[in-house]
Amino acid sequence: MSARIFWLVSSLSALVAWAGIFYLTGAFPPTPPAELVFLALVAVAVAMTSAPLVWVLARRLKVAGTGERPALALRVGAWIGLWAAICVGLRLVGSLNAVIALTLAVILALLEAFLRQLETR
Repeated sequence: MSARIFWLVSSLSALVAWAGIFYLTGAFPPTPPAELVFLALVAVAVAMTSAPLVWVLARRLKVAGTGERPALALRVGAWIGLWAAICVGLRLVGSLNAVIALTLAVILALLEAFLRQLETR
């Protein structure tokens, strides 16, 4: 995947997801199906917004492998989007605190580290 295609796809996906969140929060009452769609849109919006930023940071800091392969930055962006959606979902039910958010972030970071180790073998 070339850099231009990566930037184009992630930017358009992020814009569509953020527009969907904006529309959904104004047009529908907070019912369980609407909340599930909202959480899915949050995951996509945050993932597609953060993936190019991760890619730029990885290239700038010269992180091995990530700067040359935008797909790895997309995967890291997906982890960030998943983390954000879970945190928002926990906040909706009133059970989010700093310890849970940090623990979840560490777990997802370890999963990414394990996947990177499997790729190097």
